[in-house]
Amino acid sequence: MVKIALLIGVSEYEPGLTPLPAATKDVEAIQRVLENPEIGGFDDVKVLLNPQRHEMEEAIGILFDNRQKDDLVLLFFSGHGIKDESGKLYFAARNTRKTDKGVPARATTVPANFVHEAMSDSRSKREVVILDCCFSGAFAKDMAAKDDGFVDVKNQLGGEGRAVLTSSTSTQFAFEQQGVDTSTYTSYIVEGLETGAADRDEDGWISVDELHEYAAKKVQESTPAMKPEIYPVKGGFKIKLAKAPSNDPRLTYLREVEYWVEGGNGEISVAGRAALDALQETLQLSSEDAAAIETQVLAPIENKRIKLQRYELAFRDEIRQGFPLSDRTGANLKRLQQALGLRNEDIALIEAPIIAEQPLTTAPPGVDNSPPPQNSNFTKYIIGACIVGIIGVVIGGTVVYFFRLKDKPQLVVKPLVNSCLKEEYTLGDRISFGEKILFKQDTNPDKEAGVKAFLNGDCPTAIDKLNSYRQANRTDPEALIYLNNAKARQQKKYVKIATSVPIGTNPNVAKEMLRGVAQAQDEVNNSGGINGQALEVAIANDDNDPSEAVKIATNFVKDNSILAVVGHNASNASIAAASVYQSGRLVMISPTSFAQNLTTIGNYILRTAPSVKSIADNLSNYAIKTGKTNFLICIDSKGIDNFSFKDRFIEGIKAAGGQVNSTNCDIAAKNFDSSAVITQAVSSGANALVLALYIDRNREGLAVTRANKGQLSLFSSSTLFTSETLNEGEAINGMVIAIPWFPDPGNSFVNNAEKLWGGTVNWRTATAYDATLAIVKGLQQSKTRDDLQNILHSPSFLVDGATGRIQFAQSGDRTDNAIFLVKVQQISGTDKYKFVRQP
Repeated sequence: MVKIALLIGVSEYEPGLTPLPAATKDVEAIQRVLENPEIGGFDDVKVLLNPQRHEMEEAIGILFDNRQKDDLVLLFFSGHGIKDESGKLYFAARNTRKTDKGVPARATTVPANFVHEAMSDSRSKREVVILDCCFSGAFAKDMAAKDDGFVDVKNQLGGEGRAVLTSSTSTQFAFEQQGVDTSTYTSYIVEGLETGAADRDEDGWISVDELHEYAAKKVQESTPAMKPEIYPVKGGFKIKLAKAPSNDPRLTYLREVEYWVEGGNGEISVAGRAALDALQETLQLSSEDAAAIETQVLAPIENKRIKLQRYELAFRDEIRQGFPLSDRTGANLKRLQQALGLRNEDIALIEAPIIAEQPLTTAPPGVDNSPPPQNSNFTKYIIGACIVGIIGVVIGGTVVYFFRLKDKPQLVVKPLVNSCLKEEYTLGDRISFGEKILFKQDTNPDKEAGVKAFLNGDCPTAIDKLNSYRQANRTDPEALIYLNNAKARQQKKYVKIATSVPIGTNPNVAKEMLRGVAQAQDEVNNSGGINGQALEVAIANDDNDPSEAVKIATNFVKDNSILAVVGHNASNASIAAASVYQSGRLVMISPTSFAQNLTTIGNYILRTAPSVKSIADNLSNYAIKTGKTNFLICIDSKGIDNFSFKDRFIEGIKAAGGQVNSTNCDIAAKNFDSSAVITQAVSSGANALVLALYIDRNREGLAVTRANKGQLSLFSSSTLFTSETLNEGEAINGMVIAIPWFPDPGNSFVNNAEKLWGGTVNWRTATAYDATLAIVKGLQQSKTRDDLQNILHSPSFLVDGATGRIQFAQSGDRTDNAIFLVKVQQISGTDKYKFVRQP
């Protein structure tokens, strides 16, 4: 068995193809690690720099010829890839030139099918191809652009016992800044091999899949738009490429740094710093070595931060020149985005709050922006956000106004048809007033027909079909909101608010929140509305994704008819969106976010959920009173709420004489082992387990309760108050949870909810109901965004809600929050469990 490699780097090209100075340096770096007997240990490494086409083909043929089944054969290529109009892949050589039509001449390139045939004819069943290129002939000045067109890499180069690794997906640009030593992808391939950090399972060997996993993670930390791919076929996945050092203190320290960086959202926490300092002493690493390792781990994250900062500075400069941006400016910014390797979602999080700072669009003088009266022939066409001209045309005695606008479409108001004014957001399937079904799993012919009728402006049919659907599906809040919206449209007098929930990632939680909004809307509209105007609600699906939340918030801010927002759910999404709402002066009331810093963003941000302080204090006091003294605290480091809850809980138990167990428990950590954590905690004296989880990762957190097997008493924040928790059975028996509300028999809200939904509701429904009720109460006094904010903050503002008296402090937090403690208990005579309120 031999290990042999061919490394090809093409940095010099004929005129028309951009030079790639990093390509030959990529080869030198790969050669260094493959020839090192302690790393790659390759028997023969052939280097080919800037070859002619025939030299490339000859070398590739020799590489795969006369090989044995167990030989490991590696081909590395750094340079331009090209695809033709039929999608076939070619590799550019030193003499590759362009034809008169401006496309590379195929006869001067090496076809991928030539490489495929050479590999297929070889007897070796361990073949690895690493391509640091994408596939195009479109190259940008001063940058090495490597295509965004689709290439079927797997079928063109894949085969049995083979693995193909690419630096970016075939649909991505892979810009390589000129003047750097090595390209982004190759630098992390080399780093993973050279340090041994790519040995993810720590077995002393680096396999192809481990190397890909390491390099891909680092690349996306630095340049998120690049998406390295691996195409393994029948055994190619586990080909062992190189050795990794064992008992190397530098590698041990590097892995510990990676752990704390991953758990700290790109930074090293105070706890992480203490742990690393202790490990540095144990390993007897010098301060210089430790600092160098930390710099290496943090480098891609810092690189991305700098890129984001560069884009923000450029965007702010351009927007100062004029808003909306011109098409030319937009194209320039898109080019900059691609050069920096940033995704659309990265850009959205930068642009949204800056755009929201710009003056909001209003109708031109003399143009009525209210819904047209019934039977009116006046039709408005509004496309975009910035009116630059008005054309009035007389058609059949009716004046029709066409508004010219510069910005991209945001809200489309289409003609009145069969009694319903049609409005539609251009944000895919993310926002709906009733023209699309967001809960795809909840539908039948009646609901589909109702939504279609609403879309077509036929309110009577929409009302009839949605009523029919509701008879058989009482628990669906989306249908009730759409039904009320259709009635509001038919009435022609309505005010609009919006709500944003995580439909795609946590539909149960989304429904719990929407039931509160829907119940408030239904009660208000059935009792005369808001000073005679019905309440209409737009539903948005943000998936608890901060970037989606920002996009949704930006749409709502731009739509002047939206007067307030109930949402969002998770603190990650709420905080991201809050800055947009604050800049756009649009009230947001979150019913479920506990994060300490949410309401500090500004005076347009409020919440009906209690602060994390009251939740943590009540739970910690109860736990200490029950005799618990040593607490293992398990968090999800990806969620903002968790840190606030953990810190406050620690303060409470320490003040009462308890202590925190030293065992680290972060369910978001890579290779988290719940059984090992519980064993360590029990052996070190723990007698209680506290779970502080992110709502979309409850399942991973509940695995800890199964591993616990009743050894530690269980406590949790409000996140685990779900039906899924009760399904865990014996594992969660006795768990105590602190929540903002618990249904008391005889409560009018509870009775109405049971009639409306056919069953009980939980705290998320109650706090969402209260948020909606507070907005309604404010809108009864004024229907402007600024006035609503002032009214809600007024000391005289008061409304009785499901959770009690609703008043807001100047901070935006609720005053006098009640906290309830519930315990999981088995239902007598069954294998089922329920939440029981504690005295």
